[in-house]
Amino acid sequence: MSHVARDMADVGMSMDEKVATLASISGNEDLEFCRQLLEAHGNCLETAVNVAIGAVPADGGGTQNAGTPPMMRAAAQRPGQGVVHQNQLLGLLLAPVKLGLGLVHGVLGLATRVVTGVLAAVLPPALAARFRALPYTGHGDVDDPVVAALEFRREFNAVAGEDLVGANRAGPGPGPAFLETGHREALRLAQTQLKFLFVYLHSRDSGASADVFCRDVLAHPDFSDYVNAKFVCWAGDVARRDARALAAAVRANSFPYVALLQSVDGRASLVMAREGQTTAEDLMHMLDAAAEAHAAPLTNARRARVDVVHARSLRDEQDAAFAESLEADARREAAAAAQADKERETRELGARVLAEEAEALAFAARREKEKERVVELRRLEKARSMKPEPVVGTECTCKVAVKFPDGQRVERRFLTGDTVRDVFDFVDSTDASAVGVAYSLVSNFPKRVFSRPDDAEVSLGEGGLAPQAVLMYRLDDE
Repeated sequence: MSHVARDMADVGMSMDEKVATLASISGNEDLEFCRQLLEAHGNCLETAVNVAIGAVPADGGGTQNAGTPPMMRAAAQRPGQGVVHQNQLLGLLLAPVKLGLGLVHGVLGLATRVVTGVLAAVLPPALAARFRALPYTGHGDVDDPVVAALEFRREFNAVAGEDLVGANRAGPGPGPAFLETGHREALRLAQTQLKFLFVYLHSRDSGASADVFCRDVLAHPDFSDYVNAKFVCWAGDVARRDARALAAAVRANSFPYVALLQSVDGRASLVMAREGQTTAEDLMHMLDAAAEAHAAPLTNARRARVDVVHARSLRDEQDAAFAESLEADARREAAAAAQADKERETRELGARVLAEEAEALAFAARREKEKERVVELRRLEKARSMKPEPVVGTECTCKVAVKFPDGQRVERRFLTGDTVRDVFDFVDSTDASAVGVAYSLVSNFPKRVFSRPDDAEVSLGEGGLAPQAVLMYRLDDE
């Protein structure tokens, strides 16, 4: 594997102790630079220390793979920032202090990310995005690659001038369809799709030249259509950690910076890089040449994938034929078993229906008997507690008759001041066979339905039942 492939390997963040130790030995107080140096060398502290103090070259002395075309790289516009070596004895004396500060910084950062992560998980998406960005507000460094990508997309749209170019084109805005994720996830996606990864690294220190490059080159409709059709696209601002780590890995010296990366079988390599200004047409020619010169690994990977798919298809066909023969036997056995089950279910269903009908009849009989018992108890109680009937000739009396659905008729005299409750008590006290647990009394003209307890306290005079009335008995039992 070439030194570039080693630099681009997917590695995790280094331990804070390694960062502090590297910073103290190298004399470089920039903890973020030390962290990136560790990431660029696979989190190997020994290799990072040797590179930092100049004991070995930054690329480890590696060479490109045999048979791999040489990397296309334009001349750098300006040198990158180097490692500043201070007095090593003083660095060793300050190592414990720096180590402690590094640990405290790491713990506080971790705690902040955990708290904001929990809040982002339970809040609506709009508020969640704001909380994810809170730990990075104010110092220009975004740890979350998704937040960094979203912010860069917004800044790019503002710089490119959506009203000038690409305003009527599909997509999130002008320019290439940059993935809104980290560069490692972009590499993984490019490997999955067996495509090159087009990368743009933006630096605000480049001033107007970077903005001009975004507007005149990247946002050019022909160029954006070209890269969207051929490559997976990703971009980032080196002011953010994710893009800065990638810039350190590919050793970007000046900006604007574009590159073409290739990832096959988890091994990533840089196949083309261009630093500084150019035109959209020249950059497309350069990308075409680089893609053609380094197409072999991706072509081989596509062929291997086709072979795997073909082999899997053959195996699936064989498995399907074997399964079909098994299923044919199983269907014959299942048909015989189904017929037996159907006959058994028919017998069981008949027996169950008969049992349910018998249970329903028994339940109805029990319910009817219980209703008769309730009505009889109520009749005896009302017969004992009912007011005496006024004698004939008593003033302010009225006669109320009640007709039952079976044709029976009962009547009684009441005082005009008596209530509907007294009429219900009278009906409850009779031994008419039609009396049920719940019922209403309905007058014909004017038609009115008397029920209890709603109308129990209405006097007969108020209810229009004086001097005489005929009420129809209406059974309300379920």
